[in-house]
Amino acid sequence: MDYLMLVDRLNPVPEEVIQNLRFGEAGGVRLERQAASSLDKLLRAAENEGIVIKALSGFRSIEYQQELWDKSISALAARGLSPEEAEEKVSRTLARPGHSEHNCGLAVDLCTPFANDTEEDFYLSPQARWLCRRASSYGFILRYPRMKEHITGIDYEPWHYRYVGAEAALLIRQSGLCLEEFLHFYSDEFRSCL
Repeated sequence: MDYLMLVDRLNPVPEEVIQNLRFGEAGGVRLERQAASSLDKLLRAAENEGIVIKALSGFRSIEYQQELWDKSISALAARGLSPEEAEEKVSRTLARPGHSEHNCGLAVDLCTPFANDTEEDFYLSPQARWLCRRASSYGFILRYPRMKEHITGIDYEPWHYRYVGAEAALLIRQSGLCLEEFLHFYSDEFRSCL
């Protein structure tokens, strides 16, 4: 598994990744096996420090992603947006089926213990502050950071974490880059050092 693969609106999850996915479970969600193992360690470490983090969403099938996409488009169309306007708005917060990091099992949405959905103010929580300091030690990065929307194409999502492996995660966090920037500027040098 290439933990640094770019999955976005221009780069779908490769078919061979989907076919060869091996799953593990952590925090009640399924992820790619190594990502699940690392998430389990992250959640236990947080809890040992008195911070309870809930895993809200992990792997999503392409069919389930399609259901989420269709439901979101329909809800906006019901409010009077044209199909084009609805798609543009939805694409700022939800990836098309086959273009979601959730489809490759490397993304997890995290929240406070009693939340049942993503939380717009999650960034204010002790859980988010802990994740900002410590998630990279377990191979996770905040995938859609604030002030990088023009690069990622996705609105700031303080709950969406992506597994990239511990070494890459530490470099990405320390550099202040988003994944796209890291891959553009440093991936060749980084990969040659592995």
